[in-house]
Amino acid sequence: MGGAAALISVVIIPLTIVAYFLWPPFPDDILVVIQEDRLAGLMSLDFLYLANNLIAIPLFLVLYVTLRRVNQGLAAMALAMGLVGLVCLVPARPILEMMTISDQYAAATTDAQSAIYLAAGDALLSLFDGTAFNLHYLLGSASSLISSLLMLRSGIFGRRTAYVGIVTNIVVFGLYVPGIGVYLSLLSVVGYFVWYILLARRFFQLGWGVSQETEG
Repeated sequence: MGGAAALISVVIIPLTIVAYFLWPPFPDDILVVIQEDRLAGLMSLDFLYLANNLIAIPLFLVLYVTLRRVNQGLAAMALAMGLVGLVCLVPARPILEMMTISDQYAAATTDAQSAIYLAAGDALLSLFDGTAFNLHYLLGSASSLISSLLMLRSGIFGRRTAYVGIVTNIVVFGLYVPGIGVYLSLLSVVGYFVWYILLARRFFQLGWGVSQETEG
């Protein structure tokens, strides 16, 4: 289950990068974009990011089961932080609500009605980078960082897997560095791509009964 979830993320990550450049997130005319092209609207509203994070639910669970023998308290904390972070993302990505408002905006017959729906759309867009999203971002990254640190002591995961996870989940916090934060965040995506490949490989090895991870 963990290996499958990690592999799905490996597929979604490059698609998310492509979508980011083809359909830039949160354009000012998003209500119009949704009406003209539903796919473009979904991509602009970060649908792939939401989907990829929901797929991480079994990944968090499997990491807990695997790492609890190292330190059950820290493993449980990582699981709780990860799941709470995922829950926070849902209200921070009100995609269906934006779709509904777009339909209402298209059906508006007066300027006053259009203005109301535009204001409602702007209010929802403010949620995309609001408190819930930042909690999701911080809790999810902290959860993965704790799990990566536990991997060093587990004897189950190789040091390469642990170090890639540690570095990646530290770089993630670079989002809050003024000026270069976005670039550091994008750099962390590459790290996650590599880390998920390593995790998928290890989870499948465990499923096949391989007790030690080979670094070669």
